[in-house]
Amino acid sequence: MSIFCQSKPYKIVAGDALQGKLSHAYLLVCPDERNLRGFLKELACLILGADRRAEDLIGREMYADCIILPPPGGKFTVADARTVVDESYILPVEGNKKLFVLDGVQDMNASAQNKLLKVLEEPPESVCFLLGAVNDFAVLSTVKSRAKRLDLQRFTDREIEKQLREDYPHRKDAAEIAAVSGGVWGRAQSLAEGGDVEKATEEAVLFAMNLSVSSAVTGARKYADREKAAAFLTILRLVYRDILMVRLGRKDLLLTRGQEEYLARAAARYSPAALVRAQEKIAETERDLKFNANLATALETLFIGILEGR
Repeated sequence: MSIFCQSKPYKIVAGDALQGKLSHAYLLVCPDERNLRGFLKELACLILGADRRAEDLIGREMYADCIILPPPGGKFTVADARTVVDESYILPVEGNKKLFVLDGVQDMNASAQNKLLKVLEEPPESVCFLLGAVNDFAVLSTVKSRAKRLDLQRFTDREIEKQLREDYPHRKDAAEIAAVSGGVWGRAQSLAEGGDVEKATEEAVLFAMNLSVSSAVTGARKYADREKAAAFLTILRLVYRDILMVRLGRKDLLLTRGQEEYLARAAARYSPAALVRAQEKIAETERDLKFNANLATALETLFIGILEGR
């Protein structure tokens, strides 16, 4: 069973389908860019009441009554919006319902979104929409008002650890990966498919302990890749949390194990207030990550800000 099946959005749509009260439009807001499209396809199966054959076709994006746009890796354009409007007036082929799945709405420009407003508000009787966005900052309020919103909250460490043990049985550090995943399944997958989480955690602890102007600049350049930055910031936020626990004398609450000596040395360099602010600054940067045109500059600003706030 997919981890998404345990989520609130999945249960809401499943409940709507069971009661025969499906909305004509849903908007899934999900921080997991890696899995957003897959999660949308799982919801599509619920909305269309798909059998095993239809589920397979939807998964491969080949089901006639489930139109998924844009193509993987592409960007939804005004031309795509025109296609959706035109296709919405063509009757379903296999069932009594046609579903348009629009992925990455946060990257859709205003013109394309505006082009969809009328059909989103008053779609043909057989048509429904499923929109997906990593965040809703760039989604027009007029679009949001026309869809039932589904917010995917972060998964618990226990849920992620359980799924990791099923999907990556060779990893013996599932608990550690879950702890540093930030509740994002896609990030946990990347960590499980990548290198040594313990080594990455030690690297983050040493970075926090030795933070200086020079290392802030070097670190910003080193992690100036969105995937690397996302993974590092997740671990770094956890590290600052554990440094705070050490500073407060609560080593029993540590999530990173085997780093107690370095955590203690780092704790001597920060005040409790500075450690709280560091976590807040990292969380803000994580939220803004997708919108930073110059990632290296954003990271340097973050690291210098943490340094100055000590």
